[in-house]
Amino acid sequence: MIEVYLFLAVFLVQIVVMSVIYPIRFALRTRAGLARVPAERLAELYPGVDVGQAYERFLARYRAANTVVLVLGLLLLGWFFRYMQRPGWDGDAVGNGLIVFFLLQNVPVVLIAWFVTRFNKVHRYGLSEQKRTATLQRRGLFDFVSPHLVVLALLSYSLFAAFTFYIARHPFPGFGGPLANIGILTLGYIFMGTVMYRQIYGKKSDPLQTHAERMHTVRVVVNTIVWCCIVVPMFGVVSIARQALDLETWGPFVGSLLILITGLLSFRVLSASPRERKPDELGSNPAR
Repeated sequence: MIEVYLFLAVFLVQIVVMSVIYPIRFALRTRAGLARVPAERLAELYPGVDVGQAYERFLARYRAANTVVLVLGLLLLGWFFRYMQRPGWDGDAVGNGLIVFFLLQNVPVVLIAWFVTRFNKVHRYGLSEQKRTATLQRRGLFDFVSPHLVVLALLSYSLFAAFTFYIARHPFPGFGGPLANIGILTLGYIFMGTVMYRQIYGKKSDPLQTHAERMHTVRVVVNTIVWCCIVVPMFGVVSIARQALDLETWGPFVGSLLILITGLLSFRVLSASPRERKPDELGSNPAR
């Protein structure tokens, strides 16, 4: 039963971190970022729009969405507690509930992207009138992340691949084979690599963001992605080993712990802000 109580404890922490602490930190950082922008600059970018009021309306809806997810999470926690007290509880049922709730926790994050995109599209008149200047600075992966972390991510991938080929020599029921597992992980790496490339070389979407702030955000996001590339294969190894050793009841705990670690890594995006803006940066609008 120790695995059940460990799962319930980690799941509770997951609820608090992703549906309480993260939204509070996001709202505080959003308000602080707007407070640093002079009113004249906001009027220049969004003529005739009360940006502060628009963002507050969005934050109220964002807070409401997270509150709904929080309540659903606590109800699900209660169901998990009662259900997992029964002998012979189904790990797949718990795992499916965990996945569905994780997707629900990401709905408010999708709202953030939707709001920023829609707000800039609707009020793009002010943005289109701005003179865009490019910051001519070469960027590469190792400008944002340590080469040692990249090597560690590649070693993690290699260890996962080698472990799946080892398990193939002693397969267990339900094992999909090394090629299928490596293929799924490779697709995940390709997806995260694409996100990383767009972060490093793509255009910025927030006109209020200075070059220094954008570089800080890129550095944090890229490091988070690399850490995910390290952690995910290791959890894959643990998950396969758990199934090979017939420790199915530990599945929900491992899954919830992976989600929690991913959520904690996402906190890096809300970590210490870059240096304060200089007056000359407030008046510029770099293209990148």
